Amino acid sequence: MENITPVSITELTNRIKSVMEFEFKFIYAEGEISNYKLHTPKGNMYFVLKDEKSAINAVMWNTHNSKLNFSPKDGLKVIVKGRISVWDTRGTYQIDVWEMNQSGLGDLQIAFERLKEKLRNEGLFDEFHKKPLPEFPENVAIITSETGAVLQDFKRVAEKRFPLINLKIFPAIMQGEGAAKTVINALKTANNPKYKIDVVCIARGGGSIEDLWAFNDESLAREIYNSKIPVVSAIGHETDFTICDFVSDKRAPTPSAAAEIILPDKNDYLERLNRFQYLIINIGTRKINSLTSDLNYIQNNYFFRKPLDTLNTFKINLDDYEEDLQKISIEKISKLNIKLNYIEKIFFNLSPENNLKRGYSIIKKGEKYISSVNELNLFDKISIKFKDGDKNAEVID
Repeated sequence: MENITPVSITELTNRIKSVMEFEFKFIYAEGEISNYKLHTPKGNMYFVLKDEKSAINAVMWNTHNSKLNFSPKDGLKVIVKGRISVWDTRGTYQIDVWEMNQSGLGDLQIAFERLKEKLRNEGLFDEFHKKPLPEFPENVAIITSETGAVLQDFKRVAEKRFPLINLKIFPAIMQGEGAAKTVINALKTANNPKYKIDVVCIARGGGSIEDLWAFNDESLAREIYNSKIPVVSAIGHETDFTICDFVSDKRAPTPSAAAEIILPDKNDYLERLNRFQYLIINIGTRKINSLTSDLNYIQNNYFFRKPLDTLNTFKINLDDYEEDLQKISIEKISKLNIKLNYIEKIFFNLSPENNLKRGYSIIKKGEKYISSVNELNLFDKISIKFKDGDKNAEVID
């Protein structure tokens, strides 16, 4: 190597910054908005400008975007005026946008709108075609990536709301070429009667219009429409919309929200049982009080003072009625308490803490729970959770 004194990264970045910002004092560029994000509460806009072959990061600060006469979003074609700036910390460059005007829809957005209009005209989005979700689903299918955070978020909500649910995972590729086909195959499999699926959730995290494009596939839309099982679409963030959202039986703003929509909350139903118990007791008490009031009225009536035999007969009948009513109320309350105790016992026996106290343990490799020896290899590092703490271990045999 030649005897040359190297420069620091900071100095090198500053030189590049000086050259680029001097060379491109002002630029005009046209491109399609992608991966648009509005930073609240400051109001700064971050997005990517792209064409068929290239892309560049862009930012429009709130001091400039307050005068926009349209709302930027993914898929719009725009013409921007600004300057090139270099971000020293990361050594990246971007367009600082000063002005932005809409020039039309991007190619993907145009394709999206055309397909949306076509399927709407065919009636695939009509409400009367949409199937209701079951109130108490036993078997729930989720179509998503096995390695993504979406699956873990769905499981976390499911364990909190209704741990007795049977969750069946149908893995699929959720982005890129061929992704729509894998989702179609997973949905067909979930519709197989042998799995007895009550509801299907198609779930994916947020992303740009390109990331979510697989869910604007016409074949996938028709497969969802023809599904015999209700389908919940949970694609992207709340502001993201795909063709799947329009054709599904229910749209959820996020995968976690989908779990809340699909699964009942055990606490709500325990509260219902408590209210029912109170209602039975209250109705019985009011009935007895009403009959007692009627009897007092009869006793004070002059016509019924003389025929004491008739009055005594009424008293005997009332005592019998009150005794029968109390037996019925006690019997119903007893049955209700048995059901409540049964449900409480189920939840208690299913809790991880109770299983640990009975001598079971939980084994994890990284963030993954291990349920079979086939999932472990020699020298794998694992952690074992007991009732009173955790221990790290290594597979030696």
